[in-house]
Amino acid sequence: MIFLGFDPGGAKGFGCCALRPSSIATATVSTIAQAIAWAITQCGNERPIAAGIDTLLHWSDGPSGWRHADNFLKSGYPDAISSVMSPNSLFGAMAVGGVGLAIRLRQRWPDLLLTETHPKVLFHALHGSRYSKRDMSLAVDWFMTKSKLSAIEIGNEHEFDAIISAWAAREGVLNNWRDLCQPGCPDMIFPAGPVSYFWPADEVVIGGMQVDSGLER
Repeated sequence: MIFLGFDPGGAKGFGCCALRPSSIATATVSTIAQAIAWAITQCGNERPIAAGIDTLLHWSDGPSGWRHADNFLKSGYPDAISSVMSPNSLFGAMAVGGVGLAIRLRQRWPDLLLTETHPKVLFHALHGSRYSKRDMSLAVDWFMTKSKLSAIEIGNEHEFDAIISAWAAREGVLNNWRDLCQPGCPDMIFPAGPVSYFWPADEVVIGGMQVDSGLER
């Protein structure tokens, strides 16, 4: 079973991860084409189960593009609110490259399950605080222990976010995380086809304390 994770970025800022039951592979590339080529090489003849991508995989035609998922994260994690930006204010490699990557992945594997991720806010949800580049090694060690993944040395935060994204895809599929995506809402637009936005099902963590999220499962 292979779960893919990606942190779309520009030159030397595009994190990739292939998560297997007993191993983790990561890489940093510069383009969508390089990310797809890397994923194909990693998967070989095996079809990946799902891919988590740190981007906007579903859009809203409402005010400022705000989506149900964004509002949930803003209300659930006020200490991380600066990381939840208005979708209409986002631009660059994350927004464009992420959707482009999703389209290319679906061209290669039409039935691939895609889930949007927000690795920095997810780390905050699990840990109770955000990580910083200065504390990257400590953040990686903590997350690997928390997620029970194999220890691995990574090159940068892009690969770390890709690992978190692949893990979120795996947990969403195997452990029935809630889905913040609402495909039935009339304001939703899906440029790459049907997607999910998996999020831990039981609690919201605020300031290190677990509270009931109040969101219907």
